[in-house]
Amino acid sequence: MKYYYRTIEKKLRDALARKEAIFILGARQVGKTTLMKHLMEGFADNTTLYFDLENPSNLSIINKGINEFLAFLSSQELDKSEINYIFIDEIQYANDFSSLIKYIVDHYSDRYKLVLSGSSSLQIKKKFKESLVGRKLVFELYPLSFSEFCAFKDEPAISKKLLEIDPYKLEEDPLRFESEKMRNLLKEFLLYGGFPKVVLERKKEDKIKDLEDIVNSYIMKDIRHIFNLEKIEQFNHLIKLLAVFMGKELNISTLSNETKLHKQTLEHYLNALESGYITKIIKPYHKNLATELRKIPKCYFIDNGIRNFLVSNFSEIEFRPDRGELLENFVFSQLLKKAGPLTKINYWRTKNKQEIDFILQKENMLFALEVKWNDGSKQNLKKFKQIYPDTSIYIVSLLQEYSNEKGILAGYLV
Repeated sequence: MKYYYRTIEKKLRDALARKEAIFILGARQVGKTTLMKHLMEGFADNTTLYFDLENPSNLSIINKGINEFLAFLSSQELDKSEINYIFIDEIQYANDFSSLIKYIVDHYSDRYKLVLSGSSSLQIKKKFKESLVGRKLVFELYPLSFSEFCAFKDEPAISKKLLEIDPYKLEEDPLRFESEKMRNLLKEFLLYGGFPKVVLERKKEDKIKDLEDIVNSYIMKDIRHIFNLEKIEQFNHLIKLLAVFMGKELNISTLSNETKLHKQTLEHYLNALESGYITKIIKPYHKNLATELRKIPKCYFIDNGIRNFLVSNFSEIEFRPDRGELLENFVFSQLLKKAGPLTKINYWRTKNKQEIDFILQKENMLFALEVKWNDGSKQNLKKFKQIYPDTSIYIVSLLQEYSNEKGILAGYLV
């Protein structure tokens, strides 16, 4: 089967030279196992071992404790003159992996390098019984970015250009000759999202079937089980409500009444969806507390395809009343996938109801982005710039032609 390069791969390969354990976190079916096995191919066979902790026999080996695990490693035909790379898939199923990782990193980093994957960031953090500060490097693998999507659709030239572009420093449109092709690709991405298996399917019905499998097996089953979400009917209702009101302000009290979930339980369920890499909550940007809202969050989906399955709508994008929301969710997911550790994503809304979709803070730089299906007004952007003069403002649109004065095309937010 053909392997498609993931942009996170370079960072992972660089990290392999360090002694810390590597964590690759992300939802099921985003490609964690494929990526790990591809990394293994870069080493000699007698320097790697792979454990799938959904396999009971593999899990039993890990759960027998540090001494038994080390004894098992010694019994394998590994090259004792080289560092051996131990890949462990779905580490969250192990009983006490934090002690194991701490011991191996502290005492055996010259012999063993740990590479671990997991589907739940919160569950893994809860199992950190020992401090792993200085002993772990965490990487998050999301569904495909748009540049990765183009590569998976066998458009490597477009993918390469997208990766090389800094959308905030464009003087001209470097993809102006491929703009129609890129828009068609983007329209497909807006409907079906970026889960690799879904992207590689050619037929609409097969794409939808794959999304159904992800929703039913991962969201409706695994996440409920992992986080012990007992109120099944209310949980199902909650996630469908979040899909309907994607990108809208979330009134927690109203949502609690609608789902019949106590506020504390509701917040636990929302945290579970975030930790499982299904949704993401963003908060308002504020410095002027007198005029700017401070508390009301918004919820976005990390993948458009999952959202569209939950609302049972895969009709053509041009005819959809929610096409603007889909484009906005896409832009958010692209910003998230591109974000570094010092990047913050917020939205802005005043008490006078002036609103901007995204405020992006990148170290000491501030960007304001307003998402429009067609060309749009810059009135709110200009107001924000009056208040925060150092801000760079943009309209992000699918249909407008590139203009340095107007903004940037959505597809460039790679």
